[in-house]
Amino acid sequence: MTLAPAPTPMMAQYLALKADARDCLLFYRMGDFFELFFDDAKVAAAVLDIALTARGEHDGAPIPMCGVPVHAADAYLARLIKAGHRVAIAEQTESPAEAKKRAGKTLVSRAIVRVVTAGTLTEEALLDARTANWCVAVGEAGGGVAVAAADISTGRFELIECDAAGLGAELARLAPAETIASEATAFGEAATTLRPKTEFDSARAEVRLRDLYGVATLDGFGQFGRAALAAAGGLVAYLDHTAKGAIPFLRPPRLQNAAQQMAIDAATRESLELTQTTTGARKGSLLDAVDRTVTAAGARLLAADIGAPLMDRARIEARLDLVTLLVEDSALRESLRGTLRSLADIGRALGRLAAGRGSPRDLGQLRDGLDGAWRLGERLGKIGQPPALLVELAPALRGHGALIDLLTRALVASPPIDASDGGYIAPGYDAALDDLRDAGAGGRRAIAALEAEYRTRTGVAALKIRHNGVLGYHIEVAARFADGLMKPESGFTHRQTMAGAVRFNAPDLHEVAARVTQAGAHALAAEAAHLEDLIEAALDRRESVAATADALARLDVAAGLAERATEGGWARPALVDHACFEISGGRHPVVEDALAKRGERFVANDCRLSEDSRLWLVTGPNMGGKSTFLRQNAAIAVLAQAGSYVPATAAKLGLVDRLFSRVGASDNLARGRSTFMVEMVETAAILAQATPRSFVILDEVGRGTSTYDGLAIAWAVVEAIHDDNRCRCLFATHYHELTRLAERCDALTLHHVRAREWKGELVLLHEVSEGPADRSYGLAVARLAGLPPATIARAKAVLAKLEAGRARTGGLAAGLDDLPLFAAAMETAEAECDAIRAEVEALDVDALTPREALETLYRLKALSRDSTV
Repeated sequence: MTLAPAPTPMMAQYLALKADARDCLLFYRMGDFFELFFDDAKVAAAVLDIALTARGEHDGAPIPMCGVPVHAADAYLARLIKAGHRVAIAEQTESPAEAKKRAGKTLVSRAIVRVVTAGTLTEEALLDARTANWCVAVGEAGGGVAVAAADISTGRFELIECDAAGLGAELARLAPAETIASEATAFGEAATTLRPKTEFDSARAEVRLRDLYGVATLDGFGQFGRAALAAAGGLVAYLDHTAKGAIPFLRPPRLQNAAQQMAIDAATRESLELTQTTTGARKGSLLDAVDRTVTAAGARLLAADIGAPLMDRARIEARLDLVTLLVEDSALRESLRGTLRSLADIGRALGRLAAGRGSPRDLGQLRDGLDGAWRLGERLGKIGQPPALLVELAPALRGHGALIDLLTRALVASPPIDASDGGYIAPGYDAALDDLRDAGAGGRRAIAALEAEYRTRTGVAALKIRHNGVLGYHIEVAARFADGLMKPESGFTHRQTMAGAVRFNAPDLHEVAARVTQAGAHALAAEAAHLEDLIEAALDRRESVAATADALARLDVAAGLAERATEGGWARPALVDHACFEISGGRHPVVEDALAKRGERFVANDCRLSEDSRLWLVTGPNMGGKSTFLRQNAAIAVLAQAGSYVPATAAKLGLVDRLFSRVGASDNLARGRSTFMVEMVETAAILAQATPRSFVILDEVGRGTSTYDGLAIAWAVVEAIHDDNRCRCLFATHYHELTRLAERCDALTLHHVRAREWKGELVLLHEVSEGPADRSYGLAVARLAGLPPATIARAKAVLAKLEAGRARTGGLAAGLDDLPLFAAAMETAEAECDAIRAEVEALDVDALTPREALETLYRLKALSRDSTV
């Protein structure tokens, strides 16, 4: 029997690392390339559209291989991560010289130094500057559920306690790049990665967090429940795994409770397109229409604000006060925005430094950003009677004087991204370094003088002294001039012959080059040591630097909202304690912007919901603006509680604890749900969760099934919202029969979007008026949509027949006048059910003879038949 040859030492090393990387693609460092082998190579070649080759054999078959240059690795990593892959980076952990010292071994040691995943990115090239990059973990303990969320690019760390029903809403708000859960989780469907159950043990998690922050107790951070500890422990363990022991910068966790924010479920976020459209794009969302921030950090914070509107009236008013200051003082607003626009993203620069992937440029960004914040703090400190939020932010803008001075003295004006070539430490900071640089410069001048001398001596005017990483400094001449330098008495030593050129060395050049190289190496080493010290000094103040980044972002959000309010003529919302919703001249900013680009005007509408009129039934034709009207009022509620002015001429509203939107739906094939099933699930959630402080918009409930079923469901839903939930609600429908509910529901009022037919054409006025629509205008809309004239004519004939039948029989509405109220119907059903139950409960089953049992069955059957008559 022939044994397969053993793998080469390199391949054996690769296979061991791949076993450690498991389901990750392995980037195996080979000199200036990261190489991938076997199935990893096939996957990467397909995703990256690069050549798939082969190297050597394994088990008698060629080994598939592809590679990417180290200097361009970020771009390739970005594409792999976007395609849903995870990548383990295996770097060389020693030099070839160090490898040779180990008993003559020449294969350098390698180790996985990092696992790159969608939720653990810090590189500028791999991240969207204006979007937070959350990595979250779901924790479960003691019957509770919590979410731990970290954006390691800025160090932000949040713990959110919720319940199982609210988990989906929290995940939808965060839109995490990666979701981690225990292998034993009940929420595996929401997770992208499952980890060992032991990492989510709450007791171990508490120890892990204490060790991470170097504290004896976590009480200073808040009172964490077991589920929150489990989530935090699982997340920290995962970050430790991906960073291979070098946990990135995490600020102390901030504990949040879902009740502190307006509850918005995933379906509502999607239908309202709060921070992204249904296609996942930022363009076209409410956030995009509102965003006038000038910094990436401000854009990220604004997205967080819109995604999590507040329930604390005092905090909302504090945000609004700052926006008001900047609305009223345009000079201050423009000055503030101009300063902010020039500042770098110091939060993410700090994150890269803390993760060990920082550069001299990141330190330069910290220096310039902190200096700009200091100057801004000085300017804002001169404002008389500043709003409370500005007073709260002011201390974070200053206080970095020593660090700013250190970085100003130590760094050149524009430090490079790559530290390997040096040149980032400023002259005058280190006298010894300056001497090394002078020695190097003197050597380079000496080399230039040698070049001139060699040209004169050889008579070759095109002679050059060049440098590369293999030969160092050398002399290069065209091949046709090489003969003279080849002569023994020339003083030159032949080094290399190439096509068209020949390279030489000389003793005096070697001597000068040695001095230059030695001075350069020492200078690079000195700069590298200074870089480490400067990074350490910056990280010593990372908490306060991160606080400064937060303050700058909050100022940018306020200034951006003030700019948007001024630009659009928006109004400051008046917040009250009772559940009203009074909007004058309300508009939808996304639709208004789209119309403005076409040179058209948006028709503003009022909305006045009160205790006496908390449920509006809105009828009217398709395309008349019902859905826009519903959405714009929901958007106004979100913006107001996020601390923004709103697109209206005036607004007064009571805080909304839960926002629900059932506007449009589509099949959820992945979960086996039809359009109608999705609609019913979402409607059921509203009826189960809406409170008197909630705001609900419902559009065309019941349209996904038969006409009779749909009307029945819509009728019952309206009654339930009116009688049971008692929330503020806008209900748009084409079922005109529902208007009869106004006679029996005292807080329901009728409204319609206006339309007129003029000379055979439908004119949509987009105005909301009181009263029901006079008709549906369905055929007119069909004509607008381009249905053929013959089809329209046939539809008219069918409609005439249907309306004639309805006139004779009462049609769909027949019998509705005699229908008892919702509650009464329920009581009747309960009474009928109770009669049968009482009969059954009175039975002594063991004492019944066979004849008595049979008689009892007949009696129960008769009761059942009577109850259904």
